[in-house]
Amino acid sequence: MSGGDRKHYARELHKAEVSFAHLLEDAATAHAAADAARAKAYALDCLAWNTGLFIGEVDQQSPTIKAAIAGGFPLLEVRCDHCKHTEFVDLSLVVQPRERQVSLMRNYLYCSPCQRTLGKKRRPDLIGLRPVGDPQPAAPSRRPKKAS
Repeated sequence: MSGGDRKHYARELHKAEVSFAHLLEDAATAHAAADAARAKAYALDCLAWNTGLFIGEVDQQSPTIKAAIAGGFPLLEVRCDHCKHTEFVDLSLVVQPRERQVSLMRNYLYCSPCQRTLGKKRRPDLIGLRPVGDPQPAAPSRRPKKAS
């Protein structure tokens, strides 16, 4: 190979290396944007399901456990109608397939205070999905009874 050919080959090799680095950066940026858009879509799915539960749309398809976690809603709030006990279930700790819908979690949950006090397994109602930073709802305060 002559000197001119070696110089041309070295220039082309350098161009290819620079192009490769730019393509890797562009691909990483595109993947980050896609992940952010997917997380936003999952969060909107969770909010829509919460709203559907609030207005009584029980037939609406719920997001999957994986979608709830990826959307930033890893906590499932449940409440027992009998004893009014409210609890948060961390979906990241649940041993269920991640493709399972959150609404099917009701079939696997029981109210532990009712089971301890009454000896009966009562299923709690699903209230909605909550983000991690969401404050826990406070119980309604009772007014003290007036002495007559």
